[in-house]
Amino acid sequence: MNRRLCSDRVGQFTHRNASVVDFKLSPVSFKVKIIAKNVCKGVLAFLFLIWMIWTLGHIKDFERIDLNNIKTQPRVSRRRDSEKNFTILFYAKPSWFNPKTDNLDRCYYRNCELTVDKMLFSKSEAVIFHHNSFATLPDKPNGQVWIFVTLESPYHTSNNFKTEKLKMKFNWTLSYRKDSDGFSPYAVLRKQLKNPVTNYTAIFTNKTKNIAWVVSHCRTQSKREAYVKELVKYIDVDIYGGCGKPCPSKNKEDCKSILSKTYKFYLSFENSLCKDYLTEKIFTLYRNDMNFIPIVRGAPNAGDYLPPNTYVSTSEFKSPQQLAAFLKEIGNNKTRYISYLKEKDKYFDDGSGWLSLGFCDICYHMNVRHQKPKIIDINKWLWENQCHNPNDLHT
Repeated sequence: MNRRLCSDRVGQFTHRNASVVDFKLSPVSFKVKIIAKNVCKGVLAFLFLIWMIWTLGHIKDFERIDLNNIKTQPRVSRRRDSEKNFTILFYAKPSWFNPKTDNLDRCYYRNCELTVDKMLFSKSEAVIFHHNSFATLPDKPNGQVWIFVTLESPYHTSNNFKTEKLKMKFNWTLSYRKDSDGFSPYAVLRKQLKNPVTNYTAIFTNKTKNIAWVVSHCRTQSKREAYVKELVKYIDVDIYGGCGKPCPSKNKEDCKSILSKTYKFYLSFENSLCKDYLTEKIFTLYRNDMNFIPIVRGAPNAGDYLPPNTYVSTSEFKSPQQLAAFLKEIGNNKTRYISYLKEKDKYFDDGSGWLSLGFCDICYHMNVRHQKPKIIDINKWLWENQCHNPNDLHT
């Protein structure tokens, strides 16, 4: 800020050039000068206070993603050195693990090493175990932190953790759940810096069908198949994939992109109804080439992850019949339909290593947690107050 803005002399100003402000000084009374000087000091103090609040708010960003802003806020890529180094072993890594993206490169702390070399087991400060990648557990060295990993709902997580030998072995958790020590949501939606130029009128005009659904698992805990069976009584739903007719493309995401050209809505129905459980089924629909409105049925707290007015939630309707009536109303109203697409296009999933978010949390905890690691009853952690049976199938 130009220090001359708080000069003793106050007067009119002109621009010498585009970036420099110059004052034409005029005589003023002593009283006016004092008032002006105090006002300037007050403004500077207020701006400094705002800057301090903003700075303090961002200092904590490294600890954990702000859950209230998870849709738009990226993780801060600061780094901190530490005298102590930590080795984190991913024991019997699953096939989907990709070290090129699922790594520690963007972590606040840079003193952690992620390895898959089992020869380093006894030397590792922490060991990560995926729920179905081991039949038995090795002997646990004193002081070593064991981390339980699952990215599936409890219904699709190994049931081996009911036995005393396994359920009381772990100290921390890493999963899609907010209450995990390592929080790895399936995606984080961020706000576009610049919205793409889109002809929404042409998109709406080309849509001649109502609802598409690509699905390969035909019987689920959420009974999504039963919900759709009731829904089709009131509105057309075309089913593709393993539970329906062949997709226009062998690639599932390309298939959905093709379908979005003629369909107005897409069913993003999860196989389980569990807190925080939102998978790629919904997040991929925020790609720029997915030009339909998602219909979400899954986590009861989906609004914590998805921006408002970008999707339709079945939880807002008492029955499939009521949902169908609403979809017909939106689908036949050009202005309202386009408003959903415009709002959805403000966000995107950058796909940059969502699992690494959880790994960074683990590295953070390795640096700041100094007390003896807690012991978690994994079976209790998996199931307690997490899931519910469907209650929306009545007509």
